[in-house]
Amino acid sequence: MKKTKAAVEDRPVSTYQGSEKTLEHVIEAIRMHPQLGPKYIKNFSPFFDAMTFNCWRRQGYVPSKGSIGIKTITFIESGDEQTGEKKMIPRTVILFHRSQVQALSPFKQKQAV
Repeated sequence: MKKTKAAVEDRPVSTYQGSEKTLEHVIEAIRMHPQLGPKYIKNFSPFFDAMTFNCWRRQGYVPSKGSIGIKTITFIESGDEQTGEKKMIPRTVILFHRSQVQALSPFKQKQAV
């Protein structure tokens, strides 16, 4: 059995940047999700529990067949180089909860890399 520190270090980590607004959108989407619901919010960590398909795949996991993604919105900062003006652009993102993924077989992991 792995020690706690080693087990935590092996956990897949998302690209979440710490936005409170994004976190609120994701929690609300999980609450209303037909396959997840409120019981998944209690111990939810945006850094470990919800990632895009490609992020899960890079870390050796894939969403299970029939899983319905969590549709949410994130905001990306974009700036005009000439004027220096910055804008926040909304972007729709589909996330999958860790309970919806399974490990890839070793053969498929080699193909994913």
